[in-house]
Amino acid sequence: MTGQAAPSQSPKTVLSSVLTLDHATPLAVAASLRPLLLEHADTAEAEGKIAPAVFEALQATGLLQMMFPKRAGGVGRQLITHIETVAELAKACPGTAWAFGLLSSVSASAASLPPATSSQIFNTGKELVCSVAARTGTATPNEEGNYEVTGSWGYASGCMHANWAMNGVNVLDADGNVVDAGFAIMPLQGDPAVTIKNTWQVAGVCGSGSNTVIAEKVELPATMILQFSKLRSGKTDDPALLAALEPRDLWPVEPLFPLTVLAPMIGAACGLQERVKDTMAKRKVIGWKYSSQADANVLVQQFGSASMELESAWLHIRRAASMVDDVSPTRALSGFEKARMQADCGYAMQLVRKATETLMDIAGPSSFATSNPMQRLWRDVSVGSRHNALNSSLSQELYGRAILGLESNLELLAEISGTAE
Repeated sequence: MTGQAAPSQSPKTVLSSVLTLDHATPLAVAASLRPLLLEHADTAEAEGKIAPAVFEALQATGLLQMMFPKRAGGVGRQLITHIETVAELAKACPGTAWAFGLLSSVSASAASLPPATSSQIFNTGKELVCSVAARTGTATPNEEGNYEVTGSWGYASGCMHANWAMNGVNVLDADGNVVDAGFAIMPLQGDPAVTIKNTWQVAGVCGSGSNTVIAEKVELPATMILQFSKLRSGKTDDPALLAALEPRDLWPVEPLFPLTVLAPMIGAACGLQERVKDTMAKRKVIGWKYSSQADANVLVQQFGSASMELESAWLHIRRAASMVDDVSPTRALSGFEKARMQADCGYAMQLVRKATETLMDIAGPSSFATSNPMQRLWRDVSVGSRHNALNSSLSQELYGRAILGLESNLELLAEISGTAE
């Protein structure tokens, strides 16, 4: 566990007044909210953001803060719990679940930062942070010791509800040379230099509100510029500081985003599976000599096949999540293991998409009526599964390269050698 980033030595609680969630039952809380999400799913899709009534419920239950670390008033929850909770919400509204998943995970990461930064972000504990990792902006120092940040960041999921954006930047010197890279944490409310452009006009996952954040020379203090070189130099081998690390401080960065956005996709497919299951015993097969769909062995076999594909996808998700939850707190993961985790995500997504298509084949033409929630689930999976972080073929190529000892094809994961213990 050497060489890991050290947490603050004087943590500040920012959440104690807002954590109303029963910490033992986030999945049950999510399940209880499904009828509300379904009721407002059309609103989320039409408005391109989480419906107001749903957002209020997510805040009131404390679900949005469920992943906060102990030193920020949370309980240090495992990643698999977050994945399962996002998936449960997605059974009703994948777009809302997509935004929720990223807002809750990024905000927890922000709450894990040192007090010099986190205290500027969190005043009430209910503040939310969205993020775009792509370095499509610049941070330039000025004479006052602050930074001017300019850039445009697309696909900022959850930005319609966020108070802050933590976006990727290239850090420049006074002469305009790139000297570092990192994240700039900028306000999304109250500063005219930062705006949101409505660019999320898509066929699915509309409720995620993944619009574009634009900054025009917004001035930020140095504490709101997270430079990678300084983060690396802040690592420690001190036994006392290492003992104070929480499990999430040791999580590998590379698999977190793929697992987070995979969660609403498998949740949507499982929601579709539930709907097909509930109708097969009573739904007719028009034009064919069966009393119901459940009387047609071919359709029953198709349903069984799709169900196995979803269960298999969950096995891959749980294997990858277990590497984060159970293994990474005990030792550093090898590049090979991280490559396999990416392959787990990509292959799981392939299974989810295949199962979704089969389930829609069983459901038939009426499932594509605009009034039928099934077609929205299908569209959401069709769009969300195309995210590059979930590209099945490229992820499997990465794994093949790792097995064969070839170079990585993934920018975020340069080293894929080693073994799986």
